Amino acid sequence: MKSMETIMKFSKYSILVLILFLSACADDGVDGQIGPQGPAGADGANGQDGNANVVSVLFENQTISNGDNVFDIPQLTQEIFDTGIVYAYVTVTGNNYWEVLPLSLGQQIILEIDKIEVGKATLRATFNQSNLRLRFVLVEGNDASGINFENYLEVQSFYNLTD
Repeated sequence: MKSMETIMKFSKYSILVLILFLSACADDGVDGQIGPQGPAGADGANGQDGNANVVSVLFENQTISNGDNVFDIPQLTQEIFDTGIVYAYVTVTGNNYWEVLPLSLGQQIILEIDKIEVGKATLRATFNQSNLRLRFVLVEGNDASGINFENYLEVQSFYNLTD
């Protein structure tokens, strides 16, 4: 019976501790004033530059005709024209991959950037095709060494571009 006495004593003390704990948590006063502002924290380490100077322009459901095809791109600024780079990619609607221009079939180039001007780009084609998606990536002058610009997914990842 000694174990029953031990259990009863333990239960009594446990209930007493619980009552003391709960009574100590009463809300019986007004909160104090907010303390003074602490000192400023140290500057963090510099990270990799973002894509503030990169624009991705998508043209959906386009038809390319044999010859010159002009695309108005208001985001193609004088600064990009003077110091930047313009990349173009093409895919058929529904595909899950992009191909970089110039696009060739065998030894013949069938789609290429012919001319870049402020506010527009001209593509030259040797075929007719509808249901195309075209993407122009406009990059202001910055260091992008080590990027394979022939691979749109790599460009998308480097510049944090969204579809």
